[in-house]
Amino acid sequence: MLALAANIGASAASIEHEAASLSAAQGASQHEAASVTPAASEEAKTQNFALKTNLIYDALLMPNVELEWRINNRWSLAAEADVAWWKNDGRHKYYQIMNFAAEGRYWFHSYKPWHGHYVGLSAGGGKFDLEGGRTGYKGEGFLTGLSYGFMFPVSSCLSFDAEVGFGYLYAQYKVYKPQDDHYLFQHKSRTNYFGPVKVKFSLVWRFNAFDSKAGK
Repeated sequence: MLALAANIGASAASIEHEAASLSAAQGASQHEAASVTPAASEEAKTQNFALKTNLIYDALLMPNVELEWRINNRWSLAAEADVAWWKNDGRHKYYQIMNFAAEGRYWFHSYKPWHGHYVGLSAGGGKFDLEGGRTGYKGEGFLTGLSYGFMFPVSSCLSFDAEVGFGYLYAQYKVYKPQDDHYLFQHKSRTNYFGPVKVKFSLVWRFNAFDSKAGK
């Protein structure tokens, strides 16, 4: 009887120990779930769009805008427009450029979105009319190239983005000279160029285009 009682006591102690272990495991699981939920919530609030303006082009009196869509932590797509449409007919001065481009970007690993190094592949084209009072050049162009950039945040929704690009530029144009109140056509020409094709230092506004509270 004493042996049976001892066995029963040992079994009861074992059952209580297993129950305590199970309770501790459930508590740990609930703690892990609670710690994951805020992270998932923060990811849902991540800004998925960025609106940019290149401050270098702005300084050169070429208004520009770029919209970038963050697909995920590794990939994004950007589209931009650059337009300078200035002229002074009386002095035969033209500074007219209209350019549109698109770029796909791959982001290297960083500790948060919209922060760190990236590389891109871009293509674009447009038209131009450039004259400084003596000889003018009017035509169209196309360019494509590779780019490298680095974006760094300065606040919860603002960043700076530095980027350089190297590639190929093709342009065909007419050469003309002003004379009195009209212009004299000289000849047609074309250019094939390999080298730097863009340089940027942009002010960036990051925002979320999808309101997570819209369905509530």
